[in-house]
Amino acid sequence: MEPIVIIILILMVILSFGIGANDETMATLVGSRVLKTKYVIVLAAILSFVGVYFLSDKVGKTIGENLLGANVEYSVSMLIAIIISTTIWLIVASLTGAPISTTHSVVGAVFGVAIVWSFQPGQSFLTSLDWSTLRQVALGWIISPLMGFFGAILFKFILDKFLASQMKGLERLENFERIFGYVLILIVGWTQISRGGNDSANALGIMYGLIDSGQLIGDPLTIMLLTLATGVVLALGIVIIGRNVIKNVGNNLIAMRPSDAISIELATSITLFLATIFGFPISGSHVLIFAVVGAGMIKGERPNKKAFRQMVISWVVTFPVAAVLSALIYSISLVIF
Repeated sequence: MEPIVIIILILMVILSFGIGANDETMATLVGSRVLKTKYVIVLAAILSFVGVYFLSDKVGKTIGENLLGANVEYSVSMLIAIIISTTIWLIVASLTGAPISTTHSVVGAVFGVAIVWSFQPGQSFLTSLDWSTLRQVALGWIISPLMGFFGAILFKFILDKFLASQMKGLERLENFERIFGYVLILIVGWTQISRGGNDSANALGIMYGLIDSGQLIGDPLTIMLLTLATGVVLALGIVIIGRNVIKNVGNNLIAMRPSDAISIELATSITLFLATIFGFPISGSHVLIFAVVGAGMIKGERPNKKAFRQMVISWVVTFPVAAVLSALIYSISLVIF
């Protein structure tokens, strides 16, 4: 294995740290006061590792093999630019507590290197990307938040009807909420596993890109070891920095009871699991936040304007910031390498 490939793989594993740092999946457990933050962090790290190991391959192949045009292979300079730009943006956003989209960051970075590549002699931007795959990815970005939003509305409506039919005093209601708290832990756990598989693929896509271009031999042992390393470092990202985003989303959007959180997590979990199984890289952050807003609408509660506005701004700037950073780093690396 060439030294530069080893460097790229190390950078890929470092990228997974940034991915973990921006994972707010279990924020509803904090917001609904079901578990203390320190326990949520540990549980999130363990379950993310499980998701990385068992569910990351299909989405990873989509990102690593299919985004560039048919006649374009990931070069060393491209991969370095994509990894570094995405890692920088993820860690900066995580330190501020902003939940951004890892997938948008990676695809934005790919977009950036494609633009620079197209300026080389004899190349064209129209052939630099696999537009069919990009359309599918973009469609997933649109559909998945809507599924989270309307799914949370539906589940919240059903749960409210159930609770109303069982309402025989405040004590009985509180008993149901305690039961919902235990159920919520199970649902959020499954969501976290799916999120780990979907988001980690943004890092492991680098590995599949190297395999697809022939720069890395894709034997089962190599894939397993790199997947394990990615899972461990992603979990560390959650433990070391992830609490910022988890607490921000859990505490600052709407007031949550366990029954509210179940509605949110059911919608998020179903959406994430389906996307991960079918190999669609989506934004878990967008799905979760839209689900929170949907549940809040049924409650007659609007999200905190300041917190929601900051999140939307971070979403809007993610794609162009990642693209510009990647294009800049790629241009510099072309000179160096």
